[in-house]
This record gives sequence, structure tokens and C-alpha cells, in this order.
Amino acid sequence: MSVWIGVYAPAGAQGLASALRRFTPDLALAPESVTLLDVSASLRLFGGIRALRAQVRQAVGGRPLGPIVSVAASGPAAWMLARSGQGGSALSARALQRVLQRMPLAVAPPARPFLDWFQELGCTTLADLQRLPRVGLKKRCGPALLDWLDQLQQGHHYAFSAPPLVFQAGIELPDHTEHTPALQWAVRHLIQQLCQWLVVHQLDATTLTLLLAHDRHAAFWAEATGQGPQGVVGASVAGGAGSDVYGRVDDAKNTRLDIVLGVPTHQADTLIRLAQEHLNRLVLRASVIAVSLRVSQWQAAQTPSLQLFPEPGGSPQDHARLLALLAARLGADNIQRPVLVADHRPEVAARWIPVGAAASAAAAQSAKARALVGVSTVSGATVQRGEGLSASSDTALTPPPLPRPAWLLAQPLGLRVHQHRPFYGTPLRLVSAPERLACGWQDGYPVARDYFVAEDDTGICYWIFRQGGAQPQWFLHGLFA
Repeated sequence: MSVWIGVYAPAGAQGLASALRRFTPDLALAPESVTLLDVSASLRLFGGIRALRAQVRQAVGGRPLGPIVSVAASGPAAWMLARSGQGGSALSARALQRVLQRMPLAVAPPARPFLDWFQELGCTTLADLQRLPRVGLKKRCGPALLDWLDQLQQGHHYAFSAPPLVFQAGIELPDHTEHTPALQWAVRHLIQQLCQWLVVHQLDATTLTLLLAHDRHAAFWAEATGQGPQGVVGASVAGGAGSDVYGRVDDAKNTRLDIVLGVPTHQADTLIRLAQEHLNRLVLRASVIAVSLRVSQWQAAQTPSLQLFPEPGGSPQDHARLLALLAARLGADNIQRPVLVADHRPEVAARWIPVGAAASAAAAQSAKARALVGVSTVSGATVQRGEGLSASSDTALTPPPLPRPAWLLAQPLGLRVHQHRPFYGTPLRLVSAPERLACGWQDGYPVARDYFVAEDDTGICYWIFRQGGAQPQWFLHGLFA
């Protein structure tokens, strides 16, 4: 049994194909703003025709003027029901005849040039048209009208459209907008289109690009509103990172906003909330007349892991989403994370960088911090002996890692010496062999230290080092938990 769904969207048809392609790949863009879907092979997957029609209505329900959804046994019949504005269903020949009894004659495109003549004959519905002699009707109106009537029951072959390879959609605002909260409805609508496109292609977005137009710039306007060379409003234009529009985003007529996701996702709620945080921090330099959204980077969708006992503190993906949300709200430079640097010096081996920066940035900036011992460091992330460097293939010759404290002081604290023993509250007793650090000569910040694990009279352990020649000096550098 053949089952077709027709969707008529007189306004707000942007992204309609992307929203409906998740139900079937057999999608045709019919004339007069009607989208047809052959869902014959999708009924079992979506739980039957009633459940499928409900999901289609939900997918297109947020658009203006309420798109009309119809169901029929043929594509032309579904087109007729949707285009008439009545909707409904006609899954059998008897149901189709009942529909034709009330269907106005103006719905049939081949009959529109002859409406006055049909009115004189008293023919007002498609059922009346079927009762007219076919020979005389063919001589008077040509074969197109009879062919159209036959296709209502016999069906018609449609050329299905292929999904675009690059997502880009835009919305023209009803008026010049000067406040970012007024842009959130447009961004929400575009993100919903994007997520439906991601689901169809089984992708997760990693970077989004919002483009705000401050003037009716011709090149941007065609891309932002989806009225490109294809001539279809809302169609995704196959552009690219090097396209002409995005090559001129620094123009005073455009504002570009890149949104980097902490975790690749295709969930609309996550993307909408993150985009709202970015818009709340954005100060518009001029009024906005159009909004465009493009997915800059993506990757294959990851199947979620369903654990029997989920972690109480949240998954790593939840933590990454929280960091991305905080970075959007507070600024990427104000949210930092520790990274490792291939260096033996504890105050240099761990660096704080913004969450959006690459780990290699720490190594590039580490030279600036050689003389700044007072920078924030985390010794729990410091490099162990030989870590980060090229290791020998003979692991048997690698010495075991020496202990590191749970907390590293911002600056080494000088200790006084009493009876040749370092003193911190009480005399300290060395309980480990020395660890010699002699490095840094290559960047002008040399150190020569002997590190020990020391214990006081109460059993608390400290990380201290000794440096100097004939009269060595002792310093406290870390505390063990």
C-alpha cells in the first residue's frame, strides 16, 4: 500500500525539507509550497500512520500560519488535500471520492484557466468535473486536466530531492532589531532546522557560525535568507568555509559569532541554551535585519553509552557541556584548565590556559612564565620524571616515579635551619632519597635543586628542596595530603 504525506507551508517554509527528511529519504518539492513524502516504507518504524502524522505535525508545528498536513494513497491526492488548506486523509478510493465531493475546482491547476466556463456549466467541485464527458472535456481543455484527474488515483512519479551536503539557513527579520533578546526566536528556529539536518546525516556539530546582517548587502542577503542560486527559500546552500560571503565577514555590514561546543552534539536544547548565552554577551554595533546560521565543523554522531549505574557526578560529556556554558556566559578567557608542559621544573610543568585554547598554547607561552614563580600551578598535574619527553624503548631502565605533593605553593617558602636540619614549626626529618633537578639552562631560567620528602614530629609530610653551594638554603615547595 502506498502512503503519501503532503505538507503545505504558505509562509515560513524555510528548512521544511530538512525538518521532514528524518521521516523518509523519498521527499519531493512539489509546486506551490507543498512538500510530499513517500512514507510507505516508514510506517512500521514510526508506529503506524497516525503516530507518523502526529510526529510530522510536531516537526512543522512551530512555523507561522500553521502548515497543513494531509495523508493520501497517492502523491497528487496528498498534494490536493494539503494545497486546498483542508488537510485530512484519503487512503482509499471511497475516501477519495468523498473528498472530491467537497473539493473546489480551483484546486486543480489545469482547470484554473477555465473556471468561468465551468461556472457557467454549474461545475463547482472536482466530483462534478469527473461526471463531464471526457471526450468533450479533452477537446475544450486539453489532455492536461484529464491526466491530472487520473493521477489522483493512479499516482505520479516524482523526482526526489537529495539532501544538501552543507547546512546554511537564514531568516529575514520583520524589522530592524537593535536588541539581542529579540534575535533569540530566529536563532532558536534556525537551530531546530540544524538539528534536524544533523539527525538526517547522523552528525554532531562541533562549531556553529552565526552571521548577523546589518544592511541589505546583496551577496550576504542571498545566502542569509536562503534565496541563493537554487531559487528555493530555505534551501541549504552548498557553500564552504572559503565562500565569498564568509570571506567578507569583517565588513561593517556583518557581524560574525563563532560558537565552539565543549562536546559535539545534535541536541537542540543544548545548542539553543549555548547560543542564548553568547547572544546575551554580544553588543550590537548596529541594528540587525537578517540572521544566518551555518555549521562550520562537524563529526560523525557518537552513540550514547547507556550505563546500568551512571556516574553520580555526571559524565565527562556533562562536564564539557558545563564548561562550554560557563565560557559562553563568563568569557572563554575567564574559564581556565590545567595542561602539562614537558618540563621538569614544577612551577613550569603545569600551566593554566583558557578552555578553548589548544594544549600546545601552553608550551608556546611557558617561556614567558620562567621568571614568574608566583603563577598559579597545580602540582597534581606536574610532569613526572621523564614524562612528556621521548622515552627509551627499554622500559626496564626507567626509574620508578618519585612522589609528588597534592598541593604546590605559589612561591617556594624559605626555611630556617636549626642544627643542620630544616625547620618548619618542628624539625623536619628527610624520609626519601634526593631527586636532583638541574635544567632550564636552554631558556635562561636554570635551576639546580635537590628535592626531598620531609616529615615533621606530627607525621605531616612536606616537599622541600635544597639549593646552593657551601651554605645550602632550604625551601618548602609543596604539601602532601
